[in-house]
Amino acid sequence: MEAYRSAEPITTWPMKKILHEIPELKGLEPAADQSALPGTLAQAAATLENFWKNFQNTSSLETIDESRQTRQRSAGAHPEVDEAVREFRYLMLTDPDNPLHIKEYRTDLHGRPRSSELAVSGFLQTSGFTSLPLIFGSREQHLTDYRYLGSQRVHDQACKVVAFAQHDTEDAVSRWSIEGQQIPVLIQGVAWIDAEGGEVVQIRTDLLAPQPRVSLGRATTVVRFAPVQFHKARGVFWLPQEVTVSIDLDAYTFVNRHRYSQYQVFTVLTSESSR
Repeated sequence: MEAYRSAEPITTWPMKKILHEIPELKGLEPAADQSALPGTLAQAAATLENFWKNFQNTSSLETIDESRQTRQRSAGAHPEVDEAVREFRYLMLTDPDNPLHIKEYRTDLHGRPRSSELAVSGFLQTSGFTSLPLIFGSREQHLTDYRYLGSQRVHDQACKVVAFAQHDTEDAVSRWSIEGQQIPVLIQGVAWIDAEGGEVVQIRTDLLAPQPRVSLGRATTVVRFAPVQFHKARGVFWLPQEVTVSIDLDAYTFVNRHRYSQYQVFTVLTSESSR
């Protein structure tokens, strides 16, 4: 936790630095003040509560383009690159003990579970994308600082743009498992929230600070969400469509590109195809 306590969160950066460090903000119309922030947070929290209230167990076809590249340590050195393409069933299951939590994990195409840790092949397995917008949930907002950045059109949608950074408190910490080590994780980033409906259209997260004790220098996740309508289900659910994860770990840079399709309502006995 000590590395996080000395961090400079994105919510305190000058706008020039934010625009330089977050390329996804190209085209942002900066806000003149923070007057729109309370309403934006309230709308996002209400939309999320409705999402969790109506969400059903869901699966999708997941395609991952994985790469592992050695980082350049000297001028003129050529990085070694390994690549693979894999397909899984990605499951998003409601938690009966916690209605505001979704369990996310993957199986192979035959239903056999896959480990979420470092795979035998040497590629890093990444997951947990559906739950990322929870950082705007009413129960999470007291653990996070927010800053209204302005407005921007993303994927042809008008969005309100909010930067966020978790506090350095144990209550806000989630944990990553990498090679058997449990790493405390605090995140910061930017979210693009639909100006009309309050849904998170896109979110980018980064570490609040590097973790040098475990050689974790960077972990950037960019998720694009899209509306999914299930047959006979109430409402539209905004679920991950494309995800890019970039991680600097030890001597390697891992890049995973996830694509999701064929969303279905998932039950033990049967499933219903989405429209």
